[in-house]
Amino acid sequence: MAAAPLFVAGTHVATLNRMPPYRALDAIAYGLLVVAGLALALWRARPGTAFAITLACAAVMLARGHAPGPVLLAPLLCLFHLTLRYGLPAGAAAAALTGAALLASDLIGPVPAEASPFLVGFAWFAAALTAYGTAAVTLLQRRRRAAEAEAAAERARARAHEERLAIAREIHDVLGHSLSVISMRAGIALHVADRDPSQAIEALTAIRETGRQALDELRRTLDVIRDRRPGADLDAVKDLVASLSAAGHPVELIVTGEPSHVGAATAHAIHRIVQEALTNVLRHAGGASATVRLDYTPDEVAVSVVDDGRTTPGEPGNGIIGMRERVEALHGRFHCGPEPGGGFAVRAWLPTRRRGHGDERADG
Repeated sequence: MAAAPLFVAGTHVATLNRMPPYRALDAIAYGLLVVAGLALALWRARPGTAFAITLACAAVMLARGHAPGPVLLAPLLCLFHLTLRYGLPAGAAAAALTGAALLASDLIGPVPAEASPFLVGFAWFAAALTAYGTAAVTLLQRRRRAAEAEAAAERARARAHEERLAIAREIHDVLGHSLSVISMRAGIALHVADRDPSQAIEALTAIRETGRQALDELRRTLDVIRDRRPGADLDAVKDLVASLSAAGHPVELIVTGEPSHVGAATAHAIHRIVQEALTNVLRHAGGASATVRLDYTPDEVAVSVVDDGRTTPGEPGNGIIGMRERVEALHGRFHCGPEPGGGFAVRAWLPTRRRGHGDERADG
């Protein structure tokens, strides 16, 4: 609304002392200036309508021979917002229309041009292209920021998904192993309850101890998830093997090399891979014996868990999938399958430290 009096006052000043050649303001000119000022109020809500009205008013003012005034800025401002609203193709068409309409109005007006038609046309099209170019740069910057925000959101969603998978693997490894041991010991207790109560009591005691250890490890796992610091090392693997051996499951641990230079993320993965592999031995290989071998070198750790059972797993389950994902997350190699002489083997080769990251990144 404030644009109308500004257009009237500005055009009036531009007309002073310029008659002739420019035409004095009359009722039609004042009406055009007021209409253009009122239409400018629509530049945000309806930029297309505002552009059409202001361009028509400016063109008629030039065609009638009135002095160029601030009303000529109105279609350029509307052109800017029209480009932002409807995109670059629509803005380019509007810019071409603006330059052509103002040039034609200027040339057909009663006031003789002070410069050549070429220079006049260049001036009007340059003004239109300036408004269009400014809008194009603004629009491209907005799109770039929107694309960056979307990419950041996508990365955040991917990280959240990876964290959910990591949590699921941790809980699966902790509970899967412990519940397998508890189920086996409970079966033994039920089988010998009538004939050998002392052995049943021994099995129940082992169940209680396994359950307590599972709860402790679950708490530690949740603390690790909250702190984002893996805390497993070779001692955790030794404790795991010792607990199974104490429960009557023959498991041998062989360690070669120096484990002190292994990063925390790799050590944590070794513990979980051994744990899940031994859980599969309990589930699928019955009372088979197993050998856990850890070979440490300066650049790589070779992990193998081999049992001598006669039953092998069918389709890969969550346990094998989880082990493979852990290895791939550290850019290592993973293989599992039946052994030629019987039994089943799980093998993994892990870098001693996460490739491309320092200790702090590996620990986090």
